[in-house]
Amino acid sequence: MRDYRREFSDFSPVTYLDCAYQGPFPRVTVDRLYRAIELKSRPDRLKAPEYFGLPQRVRGSFARIAGAQPEEIALTTSATQAIGIVAAGLKLDAGDEVVVASSNFPSNLFTWLNLRRKGVTVKVVRPAQDEVTLDQVAAVLTPRTRVLALDWVNYCTGYRLDLAAFGSLIHERGGIFVVDGTQGVGGNPVNLPALPVDAMACAAYKMLLGPYGTGFAYVARNLLPQLDIPVINWYSVVGADDFDSLPKEDFTLIHDARVFDAGETGNFINLHGLEASLEFVEGVTVKEVNTHCRGLLRRLEEGLRARGYLLSEASTPGHESTILGFRASTQEATAELHRRLAANQIEVSLRHRMIRVSPHVYNDEADIDRLLAIA
Repeated sequence: MRDYRREFSDFSPVTYLDCAYQGPFPRVTVDRLYRAIELKSRPDRLKAPEYFGLPQRVRGSFARIAGAQPEEIALTTSATQAIGIVAAGLKLDAGDEVVVASSNFPSNLFTWLNLRRKGVTVKVVRPAQDEVTLDQVAAVLTPRTRVLALDWVNYCTGYRLDLAAFGSLIHERGGIFVVDGTQGVGGNPVNLPALPVDAMACAAYKMLLGPYGTGFAYVARNLLPQLDIPVINWYSVVGADDFDSLPKEDFTLIHDARVFDAGETGNFINLHGLEASLEFVEGVTVKEVNTHCRGLLRRLEEGLRARGYLLSEASTPGHESTILGFRASTQEATAELHRRLAANQIEVSLRHRMIRVSPHVYNDEADIDRLLAIA
């Protein structure tokens, strides 16, 4: 694979293996952001058409990466906002049921738990091991289950869920499948329309290398008519791109996912940076990112096993991702290893008593070997 290290800032002497925490900007993104800042300092150069063209270009990039169509993509500021589109839009009420997993990231947990105040029954599956299973979910589904909400890639362990299996399970019961894809999109190929996924939320500041405060929501076409729109974004009105003839009392909404775009959709500073990052990821290709990162993590797995460490279920064939969690024999030993790694300027995360390693294309085998030398 091409050497991409020079296309990022020099981390030396740090070894950065924590993309699941924050994906760094490629140099092209930094350059694009400087140009965007110059537009704010000279707004005479910022022309009105860019407010509409830029979001559409970013939407197209998200769609290509997700295997979707631009009309199925809403631009959001976070995974939380994207999940809220469905949680609020479905108008769930007393008697309805939602199933979530305790292993979900809070973005895909608290929003649903908050519905209990309306009388919605929210069932929390608590995995006996690290990962939720089909049998555990099937055991709590009833004819009243409206939503199953799970994470595609576990933010602690790196375990990648079988979207086809879980989506089929809830569809057979007449419910919808909502997925947080934040830790998976950009590092793992996906074709959402080919899967039984009704909605996916994704923050773009991790494997997609975008600015914090950017992301998208995938809304399947068949789900769109079921969702209420509590707040109208003026961008989502037909004719909004013509400042000279904006609709007044009578308006028509666009009939696609754009109706859920975040306010101030044309956030040109964030979106210019995001566009550059997405172009970079598309140029490398998600497949190549995955192949490279999986190669590094396989090297790590071999070294950790030889040293007696316990690997997460993300090392199970068919459930691998670009993240790997592992731990020592005791909680204290795991925490001590994390301290040693930090002292030696090896940046990884400690999540729920597990060390999480998450490389990207700027990493190489030497980075893995530095970690193993400390372990």
